[in-house]
Amino acid sequence: MDIKETLQPKTMMIALGIIVIILSIYGMMNGEEWAEIGWGGAENVLAHDAAYEEMWALHLMPLGVMALLTAVTVTGKELAKMAMYSPIVLVILLGGMGVLTSDNGYGGTPEGIGMVLPLIMVIVTISTGIAGYMHKDDE
Repeated sequence: MDIKETLQPKTMMIALGIIVIILSIYGMMNGEEWAEIGWGGAENVLAHDAAYEEMWALHLMPLGVMALLTAVTVTGKELAKMAMYSPIVLVILLGGMGVLTSDNGYGGTPEGIGMVLPLIMVIVTISTGIAGYMHKDDE
């Protein structure tokens, strides 16, 4: 079995959508924890910081829903192109947020499941783009 058979655009878009939705739900449920990680400890977290974390998590959820809906409604070359280009949205959003937040003193390294889920999302995001690229000329 070669990599092109393994990385199917539909499967990868579904996986990406599910992971983004799971991360969104996790972020909405653990806003206080994310705020403490981001601002360097509970002593630096104000009451509204957890709410901001929860709102950012909620704002990511539509991207996961869009990936799922795209996977089940779009087919062929168009699905491959969407799979190839969709990761760019996440890279711009998350990369931009990374730059902007680090410029303002926000940043930290989560531990445990808080680190595993984003790492899985990065791997699936890259794999989705690769799957789309490999299938962009298929019928």
